[in-house]
Amino acid sequence: MRPGRPVGVRRRGVVAIVNAYSNAWPVLFPQHGAGRKHLRPMVLEPWQWSIVKQHPAEFVRGCIESDGCRHRRLVAGRNYPAYSFTNHSEDILLLFMWACGLIDLRPRRANRVTVSIARRADVATLDRLLGDDRAGDVLLRTSN
Repeated sequence: MRPGRPVGVRRRGVVAIVNAYSNAWPVLFPQHGAGRKHLRPMVLEPWQWSIVKQHPAEFVRGCIESDGCRHRRLVAGRNYPAYSFTNHSEDILLLFMWACGLIDLRPRRANRVTVSIARRADVATLDRLLGDDRAGDVLLRTSN
């Protein structure tokens, strides 16, 4: 993608930190720009809409892997798995929910910045999509 341009990679344990600098980022990713992303509109270009429509599962996977988690909820004494996606940009939350709908998931707004996917069939779908990694589960207690 970037012939002749250096890309820096540093390893910190199991994490790889990748740095790349270019004046072309605004062309490749029109959302890239100055200021906080949650304070300005996040609108996909037509070519980006096309990619997300063709590959909604990959978009949902990327969102969960970057700003989401799998956790366990304790409701009425029973333990249930669920997924959450958190972002302060309303536009990004709506894009995430739209892509979830394309793969027949039924997300719910848990609050202003969080979308929850907790129905058993939907969690099973995401487990298949993301790989079921129960070791990282966090237990959340709720009073429902």
